[in-house]
Amino acid sequence: MIRAKLFYVITVAAAFIGLGGCTAAFLNTAAHGIFTQEEINFREKNFATADYLVGQARAFIKYNDLVVAEPLSDVHQPGMESDISKMIPEQIGVRMSQLGYRMDLERVATTKDTNYLKPAKSDNAKPKFILTGTFLRQRRDMDVSVRIVDATSARVVAAFDYTLPMTREINDLAAPQPKIIRMSPQ
Repeated sequence: MIRAKLFYVITVAAAFIGLGGCTAAFLNTAAHGIFTQEEINFREKNFATADYLVGQARAFIKYNDLVVAEPLSDVHQPGMESDISKMIPEQIGVRMSQLGYRMDLERVATTKDTNYLKPAKSDNAKPKFILTGTFLRQRRDMDVSVRIVDATSARVVAAFDYTLPMTREINDLAAPQPKIIRMSPQ
């Protein structure tokens, strides 16, 4: 009888010790992002995308060629713009300008800080290349496709596709902004 009670006490103590380890393991996995979503560094992802695009397009684009950045198109709602549709090409364009390429970010500028990347008003040069792309919102992630296109031949000289997890922040940035369109009677 005493042996049975002693065995019972040792078994219960061992179970609590084992559960204590499970709790520590659970907290440790949560700290490593298994149960929590990690924050996404958009600038880092977009700068890496720009580096990749420049590596592909280096044989086509010269430093004095004008590259115009256009907002990305939402595959589900192509006529609508969102914050992310401008933010991604803006950050890619900023990185390309840091690498020495001549960029026009007027259509994608989200802040006044990028006004220095607008070409001078006296510069009537037509763009030789266009930075453009699409994004597709899905339930768990968002597919982004970015490309640099030759403006005269429509030839894609560089392309890069990547996926972002659909976090609340990305969902808010990708939400289409409504437009008011006036129609004149004919």
